[in-house]
Amino acid sequence: MLTGEEYINICALRSRGLSIAAIARILGRDRKTVSSYLCGKRTVGVRSSDRDEFRRFVPYCRQRLQDDAHFQASALYAEIVDLGYTGGYSTFTRALRTHQLRPRCPLCQRPPRGRPVRQDDAEEVRFRWFVFSGAPADWGSTQACILVGRLIHSQRWSAALAEQIDPGHLADSVDRILRQFGGTGWRWRFDRTPAVHCQDDGELATALGKVAKHYGVVAELVPPGRDADDDVIGRALAHWWQTIHADTGLLEAQESLERLTRLMETRRASARGGCTAPAAAVLLDLPHDPYPARISVTRTVSAGSMVSYRGNLYAVPRHLHGHTVQVRRRVGDPLLTIATPRGRVIVQHSLAPDGAGLSVIGHRHGISLERPLPVPRPACHSKMYSPPSAEALAAAQALRQDDRQEDGLGRVSECDQSVGSALTARSDRGNHVA
Repeated sequence: MLTGEEYINICALRSRGLSIAAIARILGRDRKTVSSYLCGKRTVGVRSSDRDEFRRFVPYCRQRLQDDAHFQASALYAEIVDLGYTGGYSTFTRALRTHQLRPRCPLCQRPPRGRPVRQDDAEEVRFRWFVFSGAPADWGSTQACILVGRLIHSQRWSAALAEQIDPGHLADSVDRILRQFGGTGWRWRFDRTPAVHCQDDGELATALGKVAKHYGVVAELVPPGRDADDDVIGRALAHWWQTIHADTGLLEAQESLERLTRLMETRRASARGGCTAPAAAVLLDLPHDPYPARISVTRTVSAGSMVSYRGNLYAVPRHLHGHTVQVRRRVGDPLLTIATPRGRVIVQHSLAPDGAGLSVIGHRHGISLERPLPVPRPACHSKMYSPPSAEALAAAQALRQDDRQEDGLGRVSECDQSVGSALTARSDRGNHVA
């Protein structure tokens, strides 16, 4: 809506011979607005009635879009034009957005997962790697990598054993730690290890950023420095590592590590005594499925043509004994692949439970056809035309009745005016004769 001063300026510029486009550029207004005031379609100080005109069609448009959330705006515009709408298409689409008439489709749009607000009681997780040398030979690595996750506010911590420090084992270990916590904090903090940050630019690794996005959290790098709580956990892990014997299995060591975390938590609670425990911090819900990270480890085929992995044995062809192979799997996938160092697949097996002590002999061929298919989501028919429902037809009928009532009132008013003018003319003739 233009003010009186702006209208005077428009008229003055128009009298000088400037075009409507030039006037609109000078005053910073839309040229359609300038044209409507110059042509007399709009009056200074009177707001346009386009919004009030569309308000009549809100029930019909809302019902049509509730019946089909993907109903095209152009088709809906054609329908309300037939019902008497006189506004433009851009005004119509702007009114749809203003009134928020189009709902979210539950089939093709997933609702965003809730996230705790950044506040004092929001939990954060601190991750740190501890590496010990001299691992048992059955572990498949000369060193033991332990990822420790510590909740900063509640002072709880947990740990997960991994064969090496790489993005795949990092994602798997993070998921195991968070499952033990029963949730995750809104922010993760990591040390500057090769699997976490890029040495070229010093930024966060892309693989870790994808993992953080899957869990809906923020991942950050911690500045170099020492932490008192991490030093206590490091000394406890050093004493625990001395209890690991040469015949201790990887799964047995993981169970022993979990007992250590529970023991330290119990001792901390008893040492606290009558002191008030830290307030429970906000934890974010975990996704149903872990991040599908790829894990790859190197193994040497035994004399019995078997490959060991996480407490189980997997068979390979007999002529491969003594050769080096790659054991690959995806987190959450029920299959395990054994391939050559160059990546050629040898066999694929069903993944046995960790630490079950099973010997998986029969391998599968054509395994890609035997994988469990994902549950299909309901199809969203966004390209199909949906006719008006009974409720939409009722709303359209109400609009037509309102239009007929307005037309009837308009005709009555026109008749009254004609009758009044006739009576006035008749009285004038009588006065003239007199």
